[in-house]
Amino acid sequence: MRCPRCGQENSPGSQYCRFCGRKLPQVHTPPPGNPAGRRRRRIHWGRAALLAALGVLLVGGGAAAYTVVRAWQTLPSVQQLVAAGDMGQDSVVYDVYGQPVATLHGSTNRVDVPLSRIAPVMQHAIVAIEDHNFYSNPGFDLRSIIRATIVDLIHRAPVQGASTITEQLAKDLYLSDKKTLTRKLQEFIIGLELARLYSKPQILDMYLNEVYFGNGANGIYAASESYFGIPPSQLDLAQAAMLAGLPQAPSLYDPLTNLKLAKQRQLQVLDAMVRYGYITAAQAQAAYQEPLDFHAGTLSQQGGTLYPYPWFIQHVIHYLATQEHIPYNEIFNGGLKIYTTLNPTVYNIAQAAVDHWMNVNFGSNPHRQAAVMVENPHTGYVLAVIGGRTPTISDGADWAFDATRDSGSSIKPLLEYTPAIAKGYTQMSVIQDVPIFRNVDGQAWWPQNDDHIYRGYMTLRDALGISDNDVAVHLLHDIGVNYGVNFARTKFGIRISPQEVQNRGVGLAIGTPVTVAEMTQAYATFANSGVRMQPIFVTKVVNPYGAVIFQDQPHGQAEFSPQVAYVMDKMLERVLDPHPLPGFGPGGAANLTTGYALGIGRPAGGKTGTDNNETNAWFVGFTPQLVCAVWEGDIRGNVPQPYTLSGAGPAFGATAAGPIWQTIMEQVDSRLNLPVEHFPRPSGMVYVPNVSITSGQLAGPYTPPQDVEGAWFIDGTQPTTFGDTHYPVKVSAAQPDRLWQPGCGPYITSVFLKREPDWHPGVPKPWDSRYWAPTRSCQPGAVPPPPPPNSTGQGGGPGNQTLPQG
Repeated sequence: MRCPRCGQENSPGSQYCRFCGRKLPQVHTPPPGNPAGRRRRRIHWGRAALLAALGVLLVGGGAAAYTVVRAWQTLPSVQQLVAAGDMGQDSVVYDVYGQPVATLHGSTNRVDVPLSRIAPVMQHAIVAIEDHNFYSNPGFDLRSIIRATIVDLIHRAPVQGASTITEQLAKDLYLSDKKTLTRKLQEFIIGLELARLYSKPQILDMYLNEVYFGNGANGIYAASESYFGIPPSQLDLAQAAMLAGLPQAPSLYDPLTNLKLAKQRQLQVLDAMVRYGYITAAQAQAAYQEPLDFHAGTLSQQGGTLYPYPWFIQHVIHYLATQEHIPYNEIFNGGLKIYTTLNPTVYNIAQAAVDHWMNVNFGSNPHRQAAVMVENPHTGYVLAVIGGRTPTISDGADWAFDATRDSGSSIKPLLEYTPAIAKGYTQMSVIQDVPIFRNVDGQAWWPQNDDHIYRGYMTLRDALGISDNDVAVHLLHDIGVNYGVNFARTKFGIRISPQEVQNRGVGLAIGTPVTVAEMTQAYATFANSGVRMQPIFVTKVVNPYGAVIFQDQPHGQAEFSPQVAYVMDKMLERVLDPHPLPGFGPGGAANLTTGYALGIGRPAGGKTGTDNNETNAWFVGFTPQLVCAVWEGDIRGNVPQPYTLSGAGPAFGATAAGPIWQTIMEQVDSRLNLPVEHFPRPSGMVYVPNVSITSGQLAGPYTPPQDVEGAWFIDGTQPTTFGDTHYPVKVSAAQPDRLWQPGCGPYITSVFLKREPDWHPGVPKPWDSRYWAPTRSCQPGAVPPPPPPNSTGQGGGPGNQTLPQG
């Protein structure tokens, strides 16, 4: 039956056009499936009323009666529901400046196909798993209602579903998926009206074209094309069973991200089809064993993207539907005004930076991906989110949200350094970088740095600057794994599972699975004086009548003191220091910080991260005005990676993720004309100019000048005593590498470094062992050999000095 308004073809027997809502001219022909002359089955409203009254009694007297009245009062008019006159209005998305940036409408995200062009096996699969009595029930299932009511009463909450396909269609078209008794009653009432006005084939047609299948696919056409690259008429049994399992929980059962669970759900669908006589057990087994060739695509227009700024808007749609329970149909066709925090300038800069550096470093390798999030740390406004390289028809996953990736060393400020500072450590506290763990993961000594150097005495500030793994593990061991994990969970929102804690133990210090979104929120806390803001993507949603149906404002929680945050700001600034760190290391690249080449010409802090085989690379950094997290990696998992094509070396955090961050921050600062700001220093801070980097105490009389640095301390934690890690020793003037004793002739007094107490013979010596005092003595009366070149003994390098002869 053709609609006189829009010209679209409708199923015979329709009273209203399912495309524009206009009432159709009535032709007195029996609907499909009805024998000629037989009147169409109608709902017995008296029976329905009786059932509704029974439901009222079951859920408990007066409270239930109130719920029924409330559900009826807040229900839109039946005429409005059926005509759907307001449901065809496009929704508009606005950016942070209040300018329209995208229009949402169902035709972009869903392509309707008639039931005759949907494979029968798909129809059978969805009926078997979602509503096996669909063809015989009157739009509701009494047994399911009674069972669900009992369960809900036991739990005192609407936890048990009882929806038929008709009721699910009612919910998808007009209601939210929020589980309340009011919503369930509205679903029941609307379902009855739909069952009265439409035939079973029409309802199944509308359901399959409306339901959300995940991966951005609304309706069976989008799902079939998105997952398998074929129209729904060509779906076979295995593919249909896979798709039919998705509507219950599209994200959980998405085969592109969780194939194991998706296969379990597919098996449930096949079993249901066997149980209700659609297929045989042999057909089910063959379908389950059939390999599925996933197309992994996203429905698009003419090979392009769905909308401008697709990663951001895709997340906005997902957020409103899953977190705020606004129905997808209303999001796309409800005439909503959706005000967001999107900054188009920042988004375009971020996407261009991802595409440029990924092409420079990895060419067109489709397995190498990157993701970015940029946020205002003071408001929580997310200005841009990039889920991967420029989206095409073959892209599906959003790597900023969809999967956790190993953090590498970017977890260190969150899991051990900030918890340590909050516990009373200072940035000049000294850890002994010497090996103490034997035979872990098949290695003789663990942990190790990528340069295989143990450096000896190190301040926390320098250890974080060069990302020393051994110090990080020692520090987490010292403060306690449970303390560090709880701090990261509660203060930074990092979701570390108990299984991870059990499996990795102190190894968590150098890596744990995280998302780009998590890392952005966590590091924003440093830039916001210890206050962690909740991320905001949508500030307000207004319906066509001017009513605000959702609104969000900046809100956060003080997680630690501004003084702790300031110390961490200064330590993370050190990571970007382009100058070699004084007083330790073998020189060259070994005493440069990991981010020495990533400065942006203004105060900024950040941290690199790289996991084994360079599978994942991170740089998370911030200024007082912006925070930006960048992940780059191989989406296949733990695959050893080649060197970057740019010649920058291995795909470390500094070489693969760092340049993306640097480009974004430099260009955003310039384009938005952000002034240069320093991290605000709170009250209660004390600067001490003369601290020994080998003891963490005040520099003593024997501390070499190159081992003295200044640092900020939280008042009350600054050192007040002199360090004693350097001390004078008499050595033979003729043999400076021998301790002097009487009878050996003249001596000189040199300053040496105390041996690290945690070191013991039989393990690798730290690099600063060259400054230890000699252990052998000269022999009285023996003729000494000629003095070696540069015969100032072991005290001739940095950290040592020769005193006048005694």
